[in-house]
Amino acid sequence: MGWANCGHDSKGRPIGYAHSATCDHPGCDAQIHRGVAYACGGDHGEAEWSCDGYFCNRHRNKYLPIEGWIVGVCQKDYDEAKAYAIKSPELAQELVRFFEEDEGPDWRGPEANQ
Repeated sequence: MGWANCGHDSKGRPIGYAHSATCDHPGCDAQIHRGVAYACGGDHGEAEWSCDGYFCNRHRNKYLPIEGWIVGVCQKDYDEAKAYAIKSPELAQELVRFFEEDEGPDWRGPEANQ
């Protein structure tokens, strides 16, 4: 089996690079395909910080460490991962290190420094 046809996603849509699609971001009509190049989190299916969506480069423009790789994710998943790292830093040490390196010491925002 090749990667052109990989089955179906959680919404029942065919996945793989042979399947043309539009970006899953609301209101975006960018033409993409449902291969891993456009998959939130860099792979098909849901993972800890990816939503099973497929996004154009404009809307999959944030990055997170997932399973040892730095991969592109959508804004919603990025925001959820960041909120989790702020709320539970002892459980999210990899995310905390990532945000500190990526955004600097004030990554939690001004309200965290009060």
